[in-house]
Amino acid sequence: MTRRLGTATATVVLLVLAGCGHSWDWKQADLDRNRLNLGLFRGADTGEKLGTWVRTGDLVAAEGSREGEDLAVVVRYERTVGDGWLGQQQKTEQRCYRFTPDGHGSEVEFGRTDCP
Repeated sequence: MTRRLGTATATVVLLVLAGCGHSWDWKQADLDRNRLNLGLFRGADTGEKLGTWVRTGDLVAAEGSREGEDLAVVVRYERTVGDGWLGQQQKTEQRCYRFTPDGHGSEVEFGRTDCP
């Protein structure tokens, strides 16, 4: 029993160290996706209205409407990280995600895109 527990623990540690988790930007986008789903439920029917539901990132583009089926929101996420030994130099990383309603218009899908 103890040996199995040790093996399981070692496996989990190796997976975490190998980077199997989601990236920092995906996690932030997923938080906004939850809010955007709520926005759709509450009747946000244009890109501008849906964009007001973004909380974690910065809204950089909002377009379309539900009726036109071209509703989309683009959000930028940023973080500052140390670059070099002991983080002496700081650099800013940014990633953008495009959020669009699924085929039924009831949930938001998202994926990485170029930042405008």
